[in-house]
Amino acid sequence: MKPIDWVVVGGGAVGVTTACLLADAGLRVAVVTGPANPLLSTGREDLRAYSLTPAARRILTACGVWQRLAAAHVTPYDRLQVWDAARGATRGATLAFDAASCGRPALAYMVEHSHLQAALWAALAARPAVSVHTATLATLEPGELCCHLQLSDGQLLAARAVAACDGGDSPLRTMVGIECDERPYPQAAVIANVRCDQPHGATARQVFLAEGPLAFLPLPDPQRYAIVWSTTPTAAAALVAASEAAFCAELGRAFEHRLGAVLASSPRLAFPLTRCHANTYSAGRVVLVGDAAHQMHPLAGQGLNAGLLDAAVLAERAAAVGAAGLHYPHALFQRYERQRRGEILALLAATDRLNQLFLAREPWVGRLRGAGLALIHRLGPLKRLLMAHAMGDSGDLPVLARPAAHDPF
Repeated sequence: MKPIDWVVVGGGAVGVTTACLLADAGLRVAVVTGPANPLLSTGREDLRAYSLTPAARRILTACGVWQRLAAAHVTPYDRLQVWDAARGATRGATLAFDAASCGRPALAYMVEHSHLQAALWAALAARPAVSVHTATLATLEPGELCCHLQLSDGQLLAARAVAACDGGDSPLRTMVGIECDERPYPQAAVIANVRCDQPHGATARQVFLAEGPLAFLPLPDPQRYAIVWSTTPTAAAALVAASEAAFCAELGRAFEHRLGAVLASSPRLAFPLTRCHANTYSAGRVVLVGDAAHQMHPLAGQGLNAGLLDAAVLAERAAAVGAAGLHYPHALFQRYERQRRGEILALLAATDRLNQLFLAREPWVGRLRGAGLALIHRLGPLKRLLMAHAMGDSGDLPVLARPAAHDPF
């Protein structure tokens, strides 16, 4: 069997983006997506939504995904408000970010999972040279010059390189023996879509409570929000089990009724929060991308954005060496890891420390938090630096993610 250049394992946003970018580099690509058709309705509301940075938008534009998102399915927000309501908090301590202060139309763009996935798969379908396999990976056997993959439907594939884009519980990562530095957070996240009395006004809001942050993120309907509430596992289970009326009342109270009454809620979902970072990003001919390599706290909303940057860096490095560089891909994988590992470590450290800071119970820590928020709010250059990091416009960026002089995003 003649090997192709790349097999991408995973049919989510990171996997499809990786496949599209590798194909655009002139490489022969197959995608193993799993058995479920991503566009097949389950009959249940999909509660997932993503806050995509301008850098992520540039990557998705480069591979033809953004153009396939209807304007009605994208919610830009140009303001972000953050305040502290945790123990010992200084009342009135609020930090506000505004896209106009750095000459940008938006800080980020909210896109619901179902719409993003449809656009991704439309972009993939526009690349008929990419073969799509709706099966799971059963086995992988490393060879001297390629990997041999057997799928759950009996198909056999051979590839010079394999990208593991199969999520935080990556079976492929386990298959190749890559271990992770894994630390569970003392929290679970509750997600839901809610309707509030007051419109969002293109503003994202996040309050830090005693047990974790609560974010209200704007959706296309002006009164509709995606919420992410990090709290104790016990409290999360109670919020999921509560009646809609009880949940709405508790949510409004926790958010200090800043958006008026919470009028309605979808069913809720909860999942445990874990910090995970792979000890190495590659083994043999397999390289980890996105959540397979790293998972972080959702308080900064950077998980998917980091994964899309991974995809762009890997594709850029792969394009530079072409098919010839895949005979022995170790050097390619090392360059990819060198460019991404430091960025991910810094992001993990920042989210961990921020979460720990707001979970601290000592009154003096609360006063320190308030002073810090007030100081950052007053210091324009520091605020702009933080905004650049949040928008993905800093660090060692791949070319696709860099803002161009004529780029308004």
